[in-house]
This record gives sequence, structure tokens and C-alpha cells, in this order.
Amino acid sequence: MATLQKIRQRGVLLTVVIGLALLAFIIGGIDFNSLSGNSRTTVAEVDGNDIKIQDYENLLDEMTTFYKFEMGVSSLDEQTTTQIRNTVWTMWVNEQLIAEQCEKLGLVVSDDELADNLSAINPHPMLAQVRMFYNPQTGRFDPSLVVEFAGLIASNQATPDLYKYWSYVQRNIRNQILQDKYYALVGASFNFNDIDVKQAYNDKQTYSLDYVSIPYATVADSAVSVSESDIKALYKKQKKQLARQQESRNVGILAFNIEPSEDDFNNAKAWVDKVWAEFSAAENFVEVCNYNSDVAYDDIAKSRKDIDPDMADFAFSAKKGESLAPKLYTGNVYKMAKIVETGIMAPDSVNARHILVMEDTPERTKIVADSLLSVINKGGNFEVLAKQYSKAGTAQNGGELGWFKDGDIDKDFSKACFDAKTGKAFIYEMGQITHIVEVTEKTKPVEKVKICVLQREVEPSSKTYALLFNEANQFAAKCNNSTTFADIARTLNGVFYRQYDITADNNTFANIKDSRQIVRWAFNASEGDVADKVFECGNQYVLACLNKINKEGEPSLDEVSDNLRRQVLNDKKAEKLIAENTEKLAGSNDLSKLGQVKNVASVAPSARFIQGVGVEPELLGSLSKLAADGNVALFEGTSNVIAAKAAVVNPQPETYDAMIIRMELQRSRPYSQMVTQSLKSAAKIKDNRINFY
Repeated sequence: MATLQKIRQRGVLLTVVIGLALLAFIIGGIDFNSLSGNSRTTVAEVDGNDIKIQDYENLLDEMTTFYKFEMGVSSLDEQTTTQIRNTVWTMWVNEQLIAEQCEKLGLVVSDDELADNLSAINPHPMLAQVRMFYNPQTGRFDPSLVVEFAGLIASNQATPDLYKYWSYVQRNIRNQILQDKYYALVGASFNFNDIDVKQAYNDKQTYSLDYVSIPYATVADSAVSVSESDIKALYKKQKKQLARQQESRNVGILAFNIEPSEDDFNNAKAWVDKVWAEFSAAENFVEVCNYNSDVAYDDIAKSRKDIDPDMADFAFSAKKGESLAPKLYTGNVYKMAKIVETGIMAPDSVNARHILVMEDTPERTKIVADSLLSVINKGGNFEVLAKQYSKAGTAQNGGELGWFKDGDIDKDFSKACFDAKTGKAFIYEMGQITHIVEVTEKTKPVEKVKICVLQREVEPSSKTYALLFNEANQFAAKCNNSTTFADIARTLNGVFYRQYDITADNNTFANIKDSRQIVRWAFNASEGDVADKVFECGNQYVLACLNKINKEGEPSLDEVSDNLRRQVLNDKKAEKLIAENTEKLAGSNDLSKLGQVKNVASVAPSARFIQGVGVEPELLGSLSKLAADGNVALFEGTSNVIAAKAAVVNPQPETYDAMIIRMELQRSRPYSQMVTQSLKSAAKIKDNRINFY
């Protein structure tokens, strides 16, 4: 109760939203260090500290609840849910790594410190960003809302979801305070010597670069020789760099696209012909459309640029009541149309502003709205009144709705705005809400039409699904291992075999929808296995085999020999090209002797990328020397030999102030990322999420 008591002692204005829910979660929260178990119940483990599936689900539930409140939605899509799972994982790993270091260093977050950061008067930046405490009229953080919510929490009248919301917020604030302390301590320990400072000073200078690229492809592979000893030597030199940070799996994929069959098109054509007979003859053709069409008629007049391009010419040449016969368009969609109204001249867009009025009772709402309208009609400032009285989120912008077309927002509201006179405020009622609206501008009237379009997409039938599923299933039955899978797959017409390297944290791959299920299968399969099921992935049936398991750590020579051979080949080609082109120059600085000269107007040594050249750190690091001696130098690049010379464009600042540059370096270093990555590299992290998600 210590933290809760300290917060209360600070008075009403110091009442803390999150602090009132603090005790149950932060001070007496989950102790991950006390958890233990096996892979069936443990989602993750970091240096012996593990998280059980139930605790992980609780954290997911808290973050999910938080996002729903912040986004104002009742449910989240699969993509957002997946992002939340990954974010919870990353946060938990970072918490464990930082907490372990803080314990060694004696860094803690005291109750007093926590209470100060959770106060409404001096809120932690994270608390001040929570949308729950944004005043809709000002669009800013409002301490009074913190106090109001604190009372709700303290009186035990909050819903379970609100407590989850607070658990998430206060947990994150507590951990952020601790992490900030740790990063500040680590950052203060970084020192920059005189060489670092001088280099940073020189890097402020920019250079003009002239260069010629000579591709390795200009040298035939047969012109150089690569021995096994060359490959082994390079492997010995690079094997630590080639080490895999995590295990991956190479899967073979065969995807059968689920598309309409010839029978499906024939059946769709017969249906369209039947509907066309009714649609073209019926007086109530709009009802026929709305009953049969994939997209209902919206009764909105449209200009040429807003009409379906397939219908534009017909729409602006036909007369009212004329019909356009059905036709199969791109995307396997049948469309037919009928003109509802022509000769409409109306603005394409309007610019409007509003004041949303909603009081305790309808009577009070009407009184306030009428009063505000009267003030506006007498010359009152609409913008000022909107900021003061509007209950909408647009209040802070003076009620501005901006430009919109007919139908972009509520249909009836749009119509009222398009029919209104510019500069004349009016009242528009919408249920229990009343809007005071003023149209400030309209675009020049353009010709519009109302056109009713009946469209129907040709979709695969259940019979098509079944036939294709059986075809995929029969193929899988022929394959007893990944080798036969690949061999047979390559004989098929119209279906392509592909291979992909995937890791356990891949949620999707190869643009295959819902492919996480394939990832889970692959990480529970053995090398050479063929999946014993057909995966339904959006509009595809997918078969999979596991070709190879690439273990974490240093690869064998056999695994990387092909890539190393190519690298040695390029190194030898580079040696040959550098020797040949050095001879061509014969001491000259005329780059045109080597080929087409290109120029980069300005590049700094601190850049990561040279326009037109690519990522070439050796060249970037040599700019100063190139400019100093004025000579051409040749560099072994990624895929080319680069002949270059440089000149200074913008020199360094006149004054060399080592202290200022040292401070700039201190501020620019991303300590948090550097330290966290270092801790992750040194830690023993086991990710079992593949067993659950």
C-alpha cells in the first residue's frame, strides 16, 4: 500500500490515474523469475527466466485492451493482433535483459519516484500521450481527466477492461523509468577520443565524386581460376560472420490458385443474362440492382472522373433510362448499367465546418444550438465558437471538416452541405446530435450523372474448390519425401515450385495469405518431410515440404561453398580489372580512359549510400584522401570495380571545437539500440511461440 498512500498524500491534483491501480500490478505484479516449466507451457525463456503461456496471454490481453481503447474499436484485425504478439514478445525480452542488469547495478524505481512520474501535475511523457486523457475540445492532455479516472479506479467502479488498460499503462511507465536510468548510465560511460572527434569534424565536409564503374560481369568466369583452398581460406576467415543468429528452415512450396472454372463462368453468364432481362425492362431497376448486385446503388451524382472508367463514355452519352448490356470486365466482373438521371450541374466538392452540439437533454441541445446559430448569424466568429462549444474532435481546428465530395461522409449530411448556400450557417440534426454547419467554399459546377451499375464477380463454386482440393491432395499423396515433391512439382503445368528460407518468427512469407500455419508445420517437421495436409491460404491451396533445417550458429563449408566460390570469383576478377585499368591509366587522372564518367554532386563520408553507386564503405572512407591527393584510385566494390576521384564541395566549419563535436557525438549515439542488441547477443534466449501461435 506504500505507493498508493504516497500518491494520495499529494492531494487531488496529484491523484494518479495509473498509481491507483499500481499496487496490484507493479509492486505486487507477476514475478517472471519465479516461473518455470517446459516447452508445452513456456512461451519464452531469457537467461533462465521464463514466461508461461497463461502469463503471456495475460500480457497480450492487456495490450489488446489498451489498443482497443486508444483506437476506439471493439475488435482488432489479424494483422494488428499479430503485431501485438510480436510487440509483447520484444517488450518482455527487453524488460528481462534490462532488469537483470539493473539488479546488478542496484538501479531501482522507488515509490516516491514512481508516484511523481504518475502524477497529474508532472506526468511521465508516456502518460501525457495516452488518448484517454485528451480533452476533445482542446486536443491536449487534461489533468482533470486523470483525476476523474483516478476516482473511478479508487472507488472500484471501473470495468475489468479498464483495469487491464491501466495495468498495461502503468507497467510500461515503470519499466520505461528503469530503462531510462540504465541507458543514461551506459551512455555516460561512452567516451570519444581525439581521433573520433577529428573524424567527426572531417565528416562534416562534403565532396564531389567522379567515377567509372567496371562490372565484374565484363570478365568471363573462365578467365580466372578458383581453387578449393581459396574457398576454404575465405570460409575460415568469414565463418564467424556467416553464423546464423537463429535457426531457419528451407521449405518447398506448391501453390494452386483457386480460380473460377469454365463451368463457373458459364453459370455466371447464364445468371447475368437472366438478371439482365429483368434489370433492363423493370421500372424498379434500382431495387433489382440492390437485390442482385455485389455493390448497391448509392443515389449519388458523379462527375466523369468519379465514374467507373468502364462506364464513363456510356454514362455521359446516354439518355435517362438507357441501358448498357452486360459485359465481362477485368477482374472477372460482369457489369450492366442504366442511367437514372442526366444533365446535373453541381459542385464536385465543398469545404465546410461545423459545431457539434450535444447536451444532457434534447431540449437543452436545441436551446444551445439555436443560440449559437443566432450568434453566428449576427456576425459571431464561427471558429472561436467551435473551439469553445463543439463536442467534436474537430473543435481544436475551429470545426473544419475540410474538402469532401458528395457521399464521402454521411450521405444525408453531404446532401445538405451540397444544397446549402455558401456562407450561410444552418442546423442539421442527426439523432440526438445537432450540427451547426457552414459551407465556406464550393468548386465550380461540373456535369454529373446518376448511374445504376449492377455488378457481379465470377467466383469459384464449391465444386471448383472441391476439385482443386482433390487435385492438390492427390499430388501430395504421390510424394513420400521432399526430393520427390520437388521432382514431381517441376513437371506440372501452370503450377510453380518455389523455395523459401523461413524463421520461427515469420508470420507470413512469399505474400501467401495465412501462411503462419505453414511456418508452424515446418518447425515441427523433420528434414525431408512432406506436409500431410493441404493448407488453405486465402485464394490458394498450398502444399509444402521441408528441404533443409539450417541450425543456429556457424554453417558448414558445404552449406556456403557456392556463395563463397562466387565471392572468390569476384575478388579474382577485381584483381584482374584493377591491374588492367591501372595500366590503362598509366599514371593519368583522366577517368574517361576507363569508360563513361558519372558524377555525384555532393556526398559526405558519413553517408551510408552513394547515389548511383550503392553501399560502398571503403570508397566513402577514402573521400578525404582522394580529395587531398587529387588522383584516381580504384576500389573493389560489391559488383563492380570503381575508379574514382573526389574534390571538396563544402569545407569543414572554420572553427574546430572539440568539446562541441564530442557533445554532438554523445547525443547522436543510439545507446538504447546498441546496448539492447548487445545484451540480446550475449543472452540465452529461447523462443517457443511457434508451439502456440
